[in-house]
Amino acid sequence: MLPPVDITHIAAEIRMHGAEFREVQEELGGAPDPEPQVLLQALSDLFDHLRRLEDEIPNPTAQDGPMPPAGADLRRLGDYGIDLLARLAALAGALPTPHQAHAIEELALPFACWIARRGGELGYLEPVVDGAAHLANRLRQPAELEQLCGLLTEIIEAADPRFSQDMTSVDPNRPWRILLLNRAIVATRSQRPALMEVAFEAILEYLPDEAPAFFREGMEQMAALHYPPQVHDLMQRFHQQCSGQRTLH
Repeated sequence: MLPPVDITHIAAEIRMHGAEFREVQEELGGAPDPEPQVLLQALSDLFDHLRRLEDEIPNPTAQDGPMPPAGADLRRLGDYGIDLLARLAALAGALPTPHQAHAIEELALPFACWIARRGGELGYLEPVVDGAAHLANRLRQPAELEQLCGLLTEIIEAADPRFSQDMTSVDPNRPWRILLLNRAIVATRSQRPALMEVAFEAILEYLPDEAPAFFREGMEQMAALHYPPQVHDLMQRFHQQCSGQRTLH
């Protein structure tokens, strides 16, 4: 199940993890590490602030309303929150609670979508991409995968334009690359051709050098996992398109 894009829910999940942190530290004995509590308090303060901001963001159908926070402020708050979640997840990963680290990291995705839906630009993608990957690995139902694909699309559309404009980087671990590839994989697993087409076009546009290998591997998956004909045919069309481009060049 996907976590909802809701600050109140995210805050409640973090409080639950905070209680688990305290229990684990007590079981381990010794002087407790104060850093988790510092991060938990910072997140609590941030969520309280963001809930107040919700009242300042006007209804787009209303004639009048309070002014929304500036986009730069939302970006700053978003990147700050994502950083806090990443640091808290790293601390959880150092304890005998790896499930907690993944659960905290997964919250970066709905948090980033909350920021994106209010006009905030996203400049810190890595924890969001990692959290989304954890989610994708445990989701099986096409409807859930379709929903995850939609959230990934929101992240892509809200990402700092400099990510998409950098066509020279060859770092295979750059978050923008992984985000595009993972969305295409999730779209394929959802078996929704409309989602696949959008995700595949983005691969062609932003990762042209990697597209042939991606669609070639996709065709191998089509044969191995017996995807429905409409999914197979779409993958084949893009595979042939890439093969044709390479022949012409």
